[in-house]
Amino acid sequence: MSYSRVRADDTSRIKIDVAIGVLVALRGCAPDQAFAELVRVVQRTGIGIGSIARALVDLAGGHSGTTAEYAEAFNAWGELLAQSRRVPVNAL
Repeated sequence: MSYSRVRADDTSRIKIDVAIGVLVALRGCAPDQAFAELVRVVQRTGIGIGSIARALVDLAGGHSGTTAEYAEAFNAWGELLAQSRRVPVNAL
């Protein structure tokens, strides 16, 4: 295995862990439940877990893209992310 492949795998693992953290924070669920949710989206879409995790993390950070990964991540979590950005009235 090449060094660049190892680094890509490490990057994907990090993005998966961060995506799990995003779902844990948004849903208030356990990490294993968040991972299972990622897996369900992967199974439904056929997109790799690293790619869908990267898209979720980017969307949560306010970034978007035009690829299928971003479209599917938005379909799966767009409403959840939009709800999390609402500011309570008493916070103003």
